[in-house]
Amino acid sequence: MKKPLQNRLRQWSPLIACVLILFVIQNWWRLELIIDPVDAANLVEQDVVMYSTSWCPYCRKTRDYLEQAGIPFTEYDIEKSARAYQEYESISGRGVPVLRIGDSIIQGYNPDAIRLALNLLNKPIAK
Repeated sequence: MKKPLQNRLRQWSPLIACVLILFVIQNWWRLELIIDPVDAANLVEQDVVMYSTSWCPYCRKTRDYLEQAGIPFTEYDIEKSARAYQEYESISGRGVPVLRIGDSIIQGYNPDAIRLALNLLNKPIAK
C-alpha cells in the first residue's frame, strides 16, 4: 500500500519543486529585507516621494516593497492630482512608478536603486 503513495510523491515532486522555486524567486525581495533590512530610522515621508497610478502593477510592487521595508513615503497619483502630474513632468517622469529619494530619481520598480538612493540619503554630508 505504501508503494502507490511513494510513486505519487515521485510523480509530483518535480512539480512541487518548481512551485517552491517560483515562490522563492517571486518573493526574493521579501527574504532580502529580512536578511538585510533597510535603515529607515532617520527618514521622514518627504524624503521618499512616489508618483504612481492606481492601476499600475509595478506601482503596487513598489508600494509593497516600501511598506515591507518600513520606509516612510508620500505617494501621489498623477492621474488624480494636477499638481502631482506637474511635479512628475518637472522631474522628466516617463512611465510609472517614479520615485524621488533625495536628489535621486528612480524610474520603474527597482529595489536595488531604491536601496542605493536611500544609502546616499542616509550618509552624513562631509564638511
